[in-house]
Amino acid sequence: MRLKLSFAPKKHNGAIGLILRSLLAGFLAGAAVSVFNFLAEKVSDAGYGVYSKIADEPLSLLWALPLAAGLGLISLLILKLDPEVAGSGIPNAEKAFSGLKRLGRAKVFCGTVMGGLITFFGGLSLGAEGPSVAIGAAVGYAVADRCNSNDKASSAIAAGAAGAGFAAAFHAPVAGMLFAMEELKKGFDMSQALAALSAAAASVAGFTLTGLIWGGEWFKYDFSAIATPPVENAWWSVFAVALAAGCAAALFIGSLESVQASALLKRIPVSVRLTSAFILSALAAAYIDGSFGSGQQVLNGLIRGEFTLKATLMLFAAKTVLTLTGFYSKATGGLLIPSLALGALIGGAVGEVMHVSGAISGDTTIFVVAGMAAFMGAAFGTPLTAAVLALELTCADARASLYILAAVIVASAAASLLKRKSLYEFMIADDFFPGSFSDKLFLENA
Repeated sequence: MRLKLSFAPKKHNGAIGLILRSLLAGFLAGAAVSVFNFLAEKVSDAGYGVYSKIADEPLSLLWALPLAAGLGLISLLILKLDPEVAGSGIPNAEKAFSGLKRLGRAKVFCGTVMGGLITFFGGLSLGAEGPSVAIGAAVGYAVADRCNSNDKASSAIAAGAAGAGFAAAFHAPVAGMLFAMEELKKGFDMSQALAALSAAAASVAGFTLTGLIWGGEWFKYDFSAIATPPVENAWWSVFAVALAAGCAAALFIGSLESVQASALLKRIPVSVRLTSAFILSALAAAYIDGSFGSGQQVLNGLIRGEFTLKATLMLFAAKTVLTLTGFYSKATGGLLIPSLALGALIGGAVGEVMHVSGAISGDTTIFVVAGMAAFMGAAFGTPLTAAVLALELTCADARASLYILAAVIVASAAASLLKRKSLYEFMIADDFFPGSFSDKLFLENA
């Protein structure tokens, strides 16, 4: 006799059932995303080890560039098998939560993991947070299906689990909970709040347990060196960072819109975009320090004070080009971590200018965090999540918290005055990713 697994009878769709299912979904999502991010880190290190040799061994171009092109073609194959795993994964998840489409479960989970690992080995300027949210959503829907949940409960559980994926990616459960409500569900109703809170709390157990299994808690960002400068000298610098980040976010989105509207982009096959993105990332890894990958090297390097002003500005230009290239390649990966890196570079550059000019003395690392949070809040239209994420990552004191909150407010206001869509609004409104538009069109243009 075949046994059917069911964690709850169909009639239990009340608050207690929702909480229990969300706890289960959040735990599984946190564990799955933790393993995924661990593997992503390992393959990214391996890819960097391969491509960083190009500068010292020019003949290695003979095999490194074909390898990069081959990775692009493998990524194309994965996208052909499941177009839903293209890009961030978050816009498709949002459409599923809104009832506009059905998100795959096992297929999206497997495709996202495979596509993401190819992206990270190739060093594209795309982040793991989008795939992490997509993995969480797939896990959440699978749990809701097994528990015979109704449509409303399924959406709440899946969104909560997607937020748990975000939480596990950053080890920031409160930010994950807010992201589920502020961005994924666009609301703060009681049932969604219960699901998001339960899933985020359970995700902590999920990513902690998986960390213990491989011998210790793993985390890739180090903000322990954050220092707070004297308050009387900092406010003008914070305002400058925030204004620069808000305007840069609006310009970045404007660049995406302009490229998306161009006739030239539509004539470039996806296969060419993918192979070009992987080859460009390989060359950048060899010749531009800090350019490889989503932006982890940038964030940690800025906090440790490893970049000069000239290097910071050059790296900002390089990361902008690489992020745009990666985005339009449709490779699996998100824009949030690269955006954090761009904002951190803005904050680092402004802080260094203020320091060199004598406008401020002491450590300027707080401006790196302020720029990071400001750019994210302005670009993604998620000021609450951006502020709380920065506070959770840094464990900032009261004064530093004021700087971060003020930067997010000013940057979000600046971007709003420039009347730009948020990045996720742009992706959804323009039907950018396969799964949101005709898969046939996508495959024909491959």
